[in-house]
Amino acid sequence: MDTRDLDTDEVASIYDELLETYESEWDYRGHRSMHLSYYDADHEEPGSAAVNTMRVLSEAAEITAEDRVLNIGCGAGEDSVWNARAHGATVIGVNISESQLQTARENAREHDVSDLTEFRYDDFHELSTVEASSIDVVWGLEALSHSPDLAAVFEQIDRVLQTEGRIAVTDLFVRGSDAGEPAEFRTINDALGVRLGPIEELENLLENRGYQNVNVRDLTDGVQSCTKRRHRFARVAAPVSRLLSLVGRGSETRRGVYRANAEIHRLVSEGRLGYFLVTAGR
Repeated sequence: MDTRDLDTDEVASIYDELLETYESEWDYRGHRSMHLSYYDADHEEPGSAAVNTMRVLSEAAEITAEDRVLNIGCGAGEDSVWNARAHGATVIGVNISESQLQTARENAREHDVSDLTEFRYDDFHELSTVEASSIDVVWGLEALSHSPDLAAVFEQIDRVLQTEGRIAVTDLFVRGSDAGEPAEFRTINDALGVRLGPIEELENLLENRGYQNVNVRDLTDGVQSCTKRRHRFARVAAPVSRLLSLVGRGSETRRGVYRANAEIHRLVSEGRLGYFLVTAGR
């Protein structure tokens, strides 16, 4: 695994610069998600499949109105808002981008769940704004991949979870023998501000920290249509971005993301990257 440190300001700047791109896609899809979409027989359109990712994770986490949920790396708050609307759960979202937090608050107001949601600037390696033993469910939708040190993250997760608390996460993970650092993984890591690691690392960490009923579900087949769509978009957008750079309007950040999306789709198709849903309880 790539264990280089991540500069939180640099990670935030990547996604702040991409907000404009995401916003145009949000208008098309009708909601503010940044995560991969999970397709199945009942969810075959991009917007529906994106909501389906949240639904599947929420069902696995068994979210209810009695739960206080901590959404680490909450992005623009779509999944926080969704859990509040769908289940009446109380949700705290934490993120390291003020612009995304502002978007999340606007999203909550638009959907009348401001009373159930709160969005805070906080690094999930620190969780300095979250009290000990105050959380029922820690939820992470493609958040853990932004950490080079899962042990540090779980030090804080263990602190804030109640005695019988639980976790529910989805993310991209490296499969088996590719747990080293091939060049294509570094391309993805650098462009997206992530540190892709093996799924076995998370499984072992949970078991070693005493979590019970660790369940790992492979959702890779369901997200391949999404990775393919992103790859196709990147093939069109990348040359446009290169042309724009000739007149001083290009973006190296966007070009890096396009390259990363191409690599993600290829590695998922080759079975070297997988998309997994993991739940566990204390």
